[in-house]
Amino acid sequence: MTKKLTITGSADLIATVPHLLGSQPKESFVVLTTRGNTLGATLRMDAPAESAPLDYAQMMTTYAANDEKATGSYVIVYTDETGEDGPFPYAEHVTALSIELSMARMPVRQVLLVTSVHWGTYGTAERNPLDAIKDSQANATLTYFGSATDIDVYNPALLGRWALPVEAPDGTEEDLETACEAWATVLDADGMPDTETARALAAAFQHRHLRDYLFRDTITTHNGSFGDVLTGKFTGRPDWARVDRAEATAFELMKVVPAGQRAPMLTLMGWLQWLKGHGSQADRYLKLAAEDVSDFRLAVLLRELINRGHVADVARNENMSYNRRLI
Repeated sequence: MTKKLTITGSADLIATVPHLLGSQPKESFVVLTTRGNTLGATLRMDAPAESAPLDYAQMMTTYAANDEKATGSYVIVYTDETGEDGPFPYAEHVTALSIELSMARMPVRQVLLVTSVHWGTYGTAERNPLDAIKDSQANATLTYFGSATDIDVYNPALLGRWALPVEAPDGTEEDLETACEAWATVLDADGMPDTETARALAAAFQHRHLRDYLFRDTITTHNGSFGDVLTGKFTGRPDWARVDRAEATAFELMKVVPAGQRAPMLTLMGWLQWLKGHGSQADRYLKLAAEDVSDFRLAVLLRELINRGHVADVARNENMSYNRRLI
């Protein structure tokens, strides 16, 4: 969806968030940067829990600062943990975040609170029904033009339980050439691979050396360096439609192997989500990968990168990044 969308009020603003993130935030802080009268980046972090207010605020402001054109911001607090703070949940964190964003030249225009039963301006007695968000003009427009919330490519319920394990190839040059050709053919074709091809590709992903090449070749604008590819340093704008197909194909490959052999594909999905700028969804897939194969190293390393606040280089570049901008 790339059509212009006019935001006319707080309900419209809140309605755009799950469309931008692909899921409905829960127990989260969301910062939306602004560029004059338009929105820029959308960032989500888990609610602070035990995090010190200043540490939490500085980390989130660092993420927001990746939008170098930002001139302002909105903050939305999603929580039911109001406790004794009443209309002021996480008050110290909100204050610290507002100060840090202001110091970073992204002053906060408004702070909103969204719970499971109502929403309103943070720190006030305002209580609006959630239906006001659902019935907002923005939500109706986005839904009409095909945007959907709660997008989740990985659904374990759809995966088979009786698939036989695959055996990884030896990793010879011939194996590498065969795997790369098969992967390119699948990504450049319509539809999903047949079972035989899917199992052959899933087997190739079990071999670390072959897997790295398949990750690299998902991006056609790479410079040959796996390290650069992994961190999103490309020579030009990736073919994002091809990336979308790779993610969908990874899910198909998981259907033809049992649990314990799905970690490479989950890691691919997580990495691709990170390249798109979807850090929260990326972390979920990478966590699942590390559970499928205990401490799957590539997934662990990528999670560490994400949790340190690193944003993929391609996601920082407005001319190269994944285009899911709604407004």
